[in-house]
Amino acid sequence: MRIPVRLGLVVATAATLAACGSIAAPTAAPPHSAHSAEPRLARSRPGPPAGRPASAAALAARLLSRLRLPAGAHRLPSAPVPRPLREPDMSWGRAANLTDAYRLFSLPQPMAAVAADLAAARPAGMRLSGTGESGGTARPLDGVSYTPRALPVGIYEAQLTVTVAPSAAGGSLVRADAQVFWVPARTAAEHIDPAHYHALQISVTVYNPKLRTIRRVVTSQAAIRRLADALNRSPALSVKTLGCPIVFAVYRLAFAAGPHSRPDVVVSATRWPCEGAGISVAGHAQPALTNAEVVVSTADRLLGFTPRL
Repeated sequence: MRIPVRLGLVVATAATLAACGSIAAPTAAPPHSAHSAEPRLARSRPGPPAGRPASAAALAARLLSRLRLPAGAHRLPSAPVPRPLREPDMSWGRAANLTDAYRLFSLPQPMAAVAADLAAARPAGMRLSGTGESGGTARPLDGVSYTPRALPVGIYEAQLTVTVAPSAAGGSLVRADAQVFWVPARTAAEHIDPAHYHALQISVTVYNPKLRTIRRVVTSQAAIRRLADALNRSPALSVKTLGCPIVFAVYRLAFAAGPHSRPDVVVSATRWPCEGAGISVAGHAQPALTNAEVVVSTADRLLGFTPRL
């Protein structure tokens, strides 16, 4: 649509919300840990707590209930969805931790008038976050989006987006989507105990202006502890970003028992880290982390070197 937000991974969808159509993706299964046959979710961890699908669904229903439509709006059944509105606004993409609940309406007013009223009538507790047009001349669409002024604990982001299409009778058709991302749970396997590690193996591969790799092994327990604590406080990455800047440097920081030991935990990020920090334990990928900046800044500081284009 009109709002350059983040793009998530496409997954299958299921489940319903009472009194409205809904699209809810299943919770992604955590990866296997190197320390047990079954993956384990962390029982407690510092930083923002994980959210729950039920809480996201409840928030989506509340956001939809706050929608203010022009006079004469008529609620339509959730199915069948009119052809121009079959696909929800996907500026936020699909993700395993996304709930998308929707409602359909018909209005007697033309599309432009409905969109103008929606832009002026902001739902309680929400701010206008975007307006615009899409669909081209063959299938014109108009839309308005709002975001909550405050989010509950465990919710990463939420928006109420309203798409307006012309109807054959001269009025308008409206689809309102409440999209809510909750904070994914982290696995116990990716919790880093700094007391177990006495070396941080750093490598930065720079691609421009020429290919080169800078390496260093750091044995400072204080530096290891600071990085481990920052990563342990980081929530799991909720959504991926569309349109990252050019990647010209890749960072790899590995926690090992000693300078020449095989690392147990490896974290990675890119310069201008919009994709989060990847993390693996004994070769098994774990949920990516939001705080990729700490990986980049820690490496830059310990190497005394900042790659530049």
